[in-house]
Amino acid sequence: MRILHTAAQDGQVIWQQVSLMNLDEEPLLDLFAKIEDAGYKAIVLTVDSAGDRTAYRSRRLLPDTSISRDPRYTFMTWDYYKELQAMTPLPIILKGIQTVEDAQMAIKVGAPAIFLSNHGGRSLDGSPSPMEIAWEIYQEDPDIFKKIEVYADGGVRYGTDVMKLLALGVRAVGLGRPFMYANLYGTAGISRVISLLEREVTSAGANLGLSDIRDIDVSYVSPRSSDKIQFNS
Repeated sequence: MRILHTAAQDGQVIWQQVSLMNLDEEPLLDLFAKIEDAGYKAIVLTVDSAGDRTAYRSRRLLPDTSISRDPRYTFMTWDYYKELQAMTPLPIILKGIQTVEDAQMAIKVGAPAIFLSNHGGRSLDGSPSPMEIAWEIYQEDPDIFKKIEVYADGGVRYGTDVMKLLALGVRAVGLGRPFMYANLYGTAGISRVISLLEREVTSAGANLGLSDIRDIDVSYVSPRSSDKIQFNS
């Protein structure tokens, strides 16, 4: 795994995502030590997607885009997560949480935070979106959002997507494809995406009557179902 050694420049807070797919490439203690030395502040650990991945759409253009995984990766258990926690002083954030039960278990084992994610739908076609997972948590155990920091990524395209997730209790969101596409235009493209997203979030907040985005909560939305979360204007 390539570790960037400029992580701490300009006072940025950067996390390193890892996926333990090929366990023989590098000892975990060495990998974690490199991440620590590079100045990263947390490790984001992919905990689902244990099987091979088949990217159906891209296979129309490429011979084979499947990702083969070490069969031992299936031992990703809660006990193994505790072993990983003992290997580094950095917080290990669990990415790939897709059920209320797993969110509850993450709290029990002392995870500092969780990512609701289906990895952009690239691992399992038809898996629930982060919005659906956040909705399920809100319906069944909303206190989870108070007991642990919850993040989400996957399917976030507009400022309104961000606001709906924040309203349900998510602390922060991640975006992938918008930045990947914008990267075709270099720094200018990335800056443009950030500018557009900032404008959309600000506009949505203003129209909701918010003076501070941190004040948003579930009272600002009418969640009828995971795909029909509407704003109270």
